[in-house]
Parts: sequence; structure tokens; C-alpha cells
Amino acid sequence: MRKYTKEEAIRIVVSCAEKYRAELLDRSLLFICVDKQRSITAVETAFFDRNYLHLTGLKLHKEPPISAADFFRRCAANRLSPSDFAFSEDGTTHLKLEVLPRVLNKNLSARMLGDPDSIRPKLYTEKLVGGTKACVGFVTDSLSGAYVPNTVLNEDVRDNVGGCLQIIAAYRKRLDEPRYGELTYRTKNKRVDWDKVVYPAPYEYIPVPGN
Repeated sequence: MRKYTKEEAIRIVVSCAEKYRAELLDRSLLFICVDKQRSITAVETAFFDRNYLHLTGLKLHKEPPISAADFFRRCAANRLSPSDFAFSEDGTTHLKLEVLPRVLNKNLSARMLGDPDSIRPKLYTEKLVGGTKACVGFVTDSLSGAYVPNTVLNEDVRDNVGGCLQIIAAYRKRLDEPRYGELTYRTKNKRVDWDKVVYPAPYEYIPVPGN
């Protein structure tokens, strides 16, 4: 595991804040998934400015107080100071900084989704979305009721969930838009019979991409 300096950490979180703003901020991502029995399910996620801090693993100093939303604004404006934060003592900050640039895009580079395995009691998250090299965790937001990001792992998603669903399609929209219209990912798995795919309610309106 690489150990970052505070100056290196600032460069990473400032650069990634721009990616977060351009690709995810105030947007929803919808993942259409299939299980081994070919049953189709959907998981919807949302991204707010206050969620970005949790993805970095940085710990804000309490004096002077800085909110999670303020942290994102400082990063986006390139005004974050070394005196604003500390690294987590357990080393997880360095792991998150290493993987963060790889997952902040219009579909999180996600190919699989699942619920965290009970053998990881210290992993507080409700859904894990990702691939073989990284994944993003989501929890239910008390303010919006949506799944929002709360962690990133520099690990294979399959090693951290009880059962893995294959993501066959992903869509993106702005939070104030009523419907999804932008397809950001479609699986290349030839075993998916798109002619038989039916999206669950309330997403039946989305055109199935097809072969």
C-alpha cells in the first residue's frame, strides 16, 4: 500500500472533485441487474456534494468546523489546506485515495452489484457496486431516502458480497429530471437475450438497448 503525503492527497481529491462534479454531482445512476435465475432488478443511486468526503477517507479537523459540503466546495475551488484534514489511523485513507480516480465516472466502471457479506462486520455499507479491481459502497440517505455513496474499496466486489448480480445496463439523469434517458453502460455479454429483458417498475418506460 502506498503512503501519500498531504500535498499528494490534496492533488488527488481536488482532481477527483472535478470528476465528481462533472460526472456525478446532483445526478442519479440507475443499475439494471440480472441474477442467476435471470430475474431483473433495478437499484437507483444519487450523488450529493455532502457524499464526496466519505469517498476520500480524509478526516476533517473539528476546529474550525468544516461540513462535508464545505469540504467538497473547497476541493472544487482548489482551496483545501493540509491543516483542514488528517489521515485515518487505520490506513484506509491511502487505499481510498489510490482507487478513487478509477471509479469517478458516468457509470462507476461498475459491472456487478451485491449486498455486503456478513463476514465483514466493520464494513458499514448496504450495497456494493463495482468490478474486479474496485467498488463503491452505498447506504440509505436519511435526507433523500436514496442510496448514496459512503465508501470506496480497493478490492474485487465479488470478495465482499454474499451474492453477485450482473449489471447489464446503467443509466444517468439529473436529480431534477423525471426520467432516465442517457444509457451509460450496456453489457457485451452475448448470453443476455435482450429480446426477453423487461425492466421492472417504475422503469418500464426506458427503451431496452437490444443487441
